[in-house]
Amino acid sequence: MTIQRRRRKFSGVTAVSIVAPVALLGLVLLGAWAWTDGGRTPVGDIVQPIPVPELPQ
Repeated sequence: MTIQRRRRKFSGVTAVSIVAPVALLGLVLLGAWAWTDGGRTPVGDIVQPIPVPELPQ
């Protein structure tokens, strides 16, 4: 008689325990990059002409 072992599926708890720290690390790195880059690149005005149709009189 053989005993079959049950295979565990990749549970949601395991997925969250792997994905959440990686996502958090990504957010921290993005925040650190934004903090150090802040003010280095000047923000310019965006000016674009917008055609407006004539009003009927």
